[in-house]
Amino acid sequence: MKFDTFLETVGDWGKFQKIKYTLICLTYMLPSIMVYTYTFAAATPNFRCKYPNTTTNDDYKSISKEIVNIYKPTKEQCEKSQKSLSLAECQRCFISRPTGKRNRTLRACKSFIYDREFYTKTLVEEWTMVCDRVIYRSSVQMIFFGGYMVGSIFFGMLADKYGRRPVMSVSFILMSFSGFLCAFGPQPSYGFWPSYIIFIVGRFLLACSTRGISVSGFVLGSEIGKIRIHFCFSIGTKAICVCSSWTKETVANRNCY
Repeated sequence: MKFDTFLETVGDWGKFQKIKYTLICLTYMLPSIMVYTYTFAAATPNFRCKYPNTTTNDDYKSISKEIVNIYKPTKEQCEKSQKSLSLAECQRCFISRPTGKRNRTLRACKSFIYDREFYTKTLVEEWTMVCDRVIYRSSVQMIFFGGYMVGSIFFGMLADKYGRRPVMSVSFILMSFSGFLCAFGPQPSYGFWPSYIIFIVGRFLLACSTRGISVSGFVLGSEIGKIRIHFCFSIGTKAICVCSSWTKETVANRNCY
């Protein structure tokens, strides 16, 4: 008797298969959470320049119109000096300063005030990844998906050679390590560059580990499951959306996962 015929006779969707498929489905939810958490942790709130001669308690919406009119660049100034930027980007990244009795010039802002309506604090504010520093925010995701590519190739080859369960176990260990590295590695006392490098290394390893789980979990789940494993990925996406709606401070402890 062939194995497929025997399996069909005794039943291929029993209690054991259901429990195993559920556990694999739970693990398959993690990759989607890892991918989309950064969208909330590094969200860019509304911001503007911190104007001179304002108090230390300067709030995004409490500034007087008189001060705004003094320091906010006009449309003509932006079109003349910063043609490559949109008007909104120019007005929130530059400040108009007098250089004479009638002349004014645009200078890049060094300090910013952020809107607290939706986010108490994000990585964008903590590391000032706005205006000419927005590339640092984009680079994190670029490196993360580079890790996605490396993890797909590397862990796929290992799964074919050593088996899918051992590769998933190693991937879980790597995910735990890289998650703690992202969450607790960067520290204000280190300064920007050491913290940023630690964070992107952690995100790279995190991406590699998620592919180790996804590649192996997809094959195992597809072999035994009556329901497509892709649904578990979408459930993880919904979970991160629900969690983010419950808290405004999505990066209270620099969550990577």
